[in-house]
Parts: sequence; C-alpha cells; structure tokens
Amino acid sequence: MEEMLIKIFLALVLGGALGMERQYHDKPAGYATNCLICLGAMLFTILSQQMGQQGGDPGRIAAQVVTGLGFIGAGSILRDGNKISGLTTAASVWVVAAIGMAIGYGQYIWATVTACAILILQFGMRRTIHLVELLKHYDTIYLVCEPRWEVVQRIVSAIEKQNVTVLKQEVTKQDNRFCVSLVATFTGQEFSKITKELLEMPEVYSLYK
Repeated sequence: MEEMLIKIFLALVLGGALGMERQYHDKPAGYATNCLICLGAMLFTILSQQMGQQGGDPGRIAAQVVTGLGFIGAGSILRDGNKISGLTTAASVWVVAAIGMAIGYGQYIWATVTACAILILQFGMRRTIHLVELLKHYDTIYLVCEPRWEVVQRIVSAIEKQNVTVLKQEVTKQDNRFCVSLVATFTGQEFSKITKELLEMPEVYSLYK
C-alpha cells in the first residue's frame, strides 16, 4: 500500500510539473490533463504487471497505452493554412505517459530524471531561441494581396530594400486574390521590419510565416 501511494504521489508531481509548463505557456493539455495521463499510464502499467503474475501477457496493456496516447496527442495538433502547431504538446503527452509507465514499473529515478530533462529543455529552449533569431535562416513568407502583378513586385522590392534576397516566389489566385509565397534568408529582426512595412501597404491583406 505504501509503495502504491508513492507511485500515485510521484505520478501527480511529475505529470503536474510538466503540465504546469504547458499551461504556463498557454498550450493545450495543461496541468490537469498531464496529471491524469501520467496517473492513468502508471495504473495501467501496474495492472499489466498484475496480469503477468496471473499468467497473462504483461506487455498487453502497456502496449495499448503507447498506442492510445497517440489519439490524445493528435487532438492537440492544429493546422492553420501552412502552419502547424501543437506538435511539442503532442510529444510531451507521449513522454508524460512514458514517465507514468516508468513509475508503474518502479523506475522512480528514470522517471524523475526524464521529467527534469524535459523541463530544462522546454525552458532552456525558449531562452536560447532569441540567440537563434540573430542568425540568418531560410524561411517562407506567405501573403494574401490584391490580384495585381505590380503589387507582387512592390512586395518583393520592399523585402529586398531590407538587404534580404528573395530566392523563390510562387503566386496563385484564389477567391479573386493573390496568394504569394516567398522564400528568403533573414534574421528575426529583419522579418519584424519586413512584416511592419508590408502590413502598412493597403494592398496586402494578411501575412504570416
């Protein structure tokens, strides 16, 4: 009974810690969700062990936990045009289940170290992302503008004025509007300047990357 209470406590603490990080950054699958996932994975793992002691297949339930968590993770992935978000949250849900299973098997050190590593990665990545923004990198800018070729030329000229070279451009027409995709290399600061200037053009309706 004492060991069971330790497992429940550790599942709530580690799952809750990872859930708080997601909730702090206003992401899907927050504190309560991760607590339940970790606790549920832990309990299923214990039941899987009990099944093995009674002559059943000890890996049967545990295997289904890994598969079943894919459905929950997929629900947090969202697509908006060419932009996909929620992949990190989906991956964290999957890892939280693995931590819960580790707790269920009594691997407390592995579970704790993994949870700490994830927290360090998540918070550390957001601090170092500002350094990455100072480096030039390939990226694609997507715009919706008036269906006139001179507008496209004005957009390209405005970008090149920021010492940014447009490497590739593609234009399609939808609903009497031009959808323009431009591939270029620029820093985060250059993109901010480009965004501000282009959105001030009345011919440009929307912009994202």
